[in-house]
Amino acid sequence: MIRFPTTPEAFIADQEQLMGRKLSEGEREVTVDFAEVFNLIYEDGLRQDHAVLDRDLDKLDEFMSRHRDDLLIRQFAEACRFWMIEAWEQGAERSISK
Repeated sequence: MIRFPTTPEAFIADQEQLMGRKLSEGEREVTVDFAEVFNLIYEDGLRQDHAVLDRDLDKLDEFMSRHRDDLLIRQFAEACRFWMIEAWEQGAERSISK
């Protein structure tokens, strides 16, 4: 399991392991961007900022509802949702353990 904050390289390696294949160049570029987003969400967790997490998840849910018929987009968005929650929870856990 990835520990946040993480580097884009570590996150890419983790995703490749989970998927059982190398990511394409385009997938790698998007994954770098999302690793940075997940690190920011981790920081929100450090601050115990539930409102920001809720807002971000709501936006993602809206996006998913607009693309509910596209399996690939839905799977990608569901994976993003998982990592957003995981990053936030790791930050929140870290803030309590300090």
